[in-house]
Amino acid sequence: MWKVRRLIILLATLMAVAAPALIAPTTGTAQEPTTTTTTTEPPPTLPYPEQFETDEWYDSWVDWRTADERNTSITRGYQEDGLRVNIPPNERRGTGPFWRLPDDVEETWFRYRIRLDDFLPTTAGKLPGLAGMPSFTARGCNPSTVAHPGWSARMLFYPAGWSSLDDDQVQIGYYTYHLDQAGTCGDFMPWDNDGVLEQNHWYCIEGRVRMNTPGEGDGLLQGWVDNELAFSNDTLRFRRDGEEWLDVRTFWLNVYFGGSTIPNDRDLTLRIDDLVISDTGRIGCPNRFRDDDGNQHEADIEWMFQNEYVFGCDTELYCPHQALSRAATAALLDRILDPPPATVDHFADDDGHWAEGPINRLAEANIIRGCGETEACPDDPVTRGQFAALLKRAFEIPPSDDDFFFDDNGGLFEADINAVAAIGITKGCHDSNDRYCPTEPVFRDQAATLLTRTVRWWSG
Repeated sequence: MWKVRRLIILLATLMAVAAPALIAPTTGTAQEPTTTTTTTEPPPTLPYPEQFETDEWYDSWVDWRTADERNTSITRGYQEDGLRVNIPPNERRGTGPFWRLPDDVEETWFRYRIRLDDFLPTTAGKLPGLAGMPSFTARGCNPSTVAHPGWSARMLFYPAGWSSLDDDQVQIGYYTYHLDQAGTCGDFMPWDNDGVLEQNHWYCIEGRVRMNTPGEGDGLLQGWVDNELAFSNDTLRFRRDGEEWLDVRTFWLNVYFGGSTIPNDRDLTLRIDDLVISDTGRIGCPNRFRDDDGNQHEADIEWMFQNEYVFGCDTELYCPHQALSRAATAALLDRILDPPPATVDHFADDDGHWAEGPINRLAEANIIRGCGETEACPDDPVTRGQFAALLKRAFEIPPSDDDFFFDDNGGLFEADINAVAAIGITKGCHDSNDRYCPTEPVFRDQAATLLTRTVRWWSG
């Protein structure tokens, strides 16, 4: 449950707007009525970071609604915690509050991470982006007018499988209200091939808006995905002559299923994290872990992270050269295998340990057997021989009659080592093809590669 907000919500206006259905992404979409919110929080500053770590993240945001509270929650994010947004069946709004920039500015950049967990929309809709809306225009199919100027450039999602995409791929772009738009609703501006998102993968999305010289067609919209430029248009008109005062005013955290006649027939779930808004330059997308750059196992570490099997040893660190503990091994296998709950407490020395649950579940599945009759030794390093035995039991790797290494002959784990070597999981140690080093510890970077190979073999 969300904590009681410290915000005072004042109803300002109610506006009913109907937009055409979006069978294909050719027209705009309806937006909910607008409310305003006041707060006693200190004034915001730029650059503004929002990591969505607590339930009170929205205390400096405006236009927070009942649907937002119902459909958003804090969950595992890109680094630590993050924001989960769900649009339930028969609903359209996942979330949609605004963050008000401390001063109107001519140029603004944003960056956020996004992951589509189960997001297969049947029509187009909106994702977070920048706007300048002093009134009700530039949303809800209400274009900018001389009496009520405004503009917006939210992000856009297309229907899953749109055009020639696979059924689980989602094209993104800009949904832009500008002076030269084709109709009353905003224009769809798809990004190029870098703007196609897969499910279950963290992407880094960046955007930039530079206001046009009043009356001139030199406004700029740009977008990047994972540091690659995916969109650029420098011919836009957001404001007319005499509208020098109209600038970038807000960041709109909008996740909205579009259209007014096409029903949403499914849950649409995504996560957002690591939001930054700046007026001093592009923010960029650093790698998830900064201590594995150039490591030969970096790609496998990233693959394990994207599948949410590893989360690092600290906010931005993976600690690749740290020995893997028995507890950490249990946690990794537990996330991959998702075994059923344990019915008994199998060991005495892990009571209250952070990995007690995974250790008990894996012991119940006869994968972990302990280091003694009642001991799990959770903080001891796991050796390469022990790791081979754990992999063989966990993934039911078949035995092999081949003998791959000379330094495990007669050892306790020889059969397990030969089994994992036979399917290509290990190729030896220290650049040797005939040594396995069974008594040496497994390091965290090595474990990522061994587990990546195992899971790929296991999943066919």
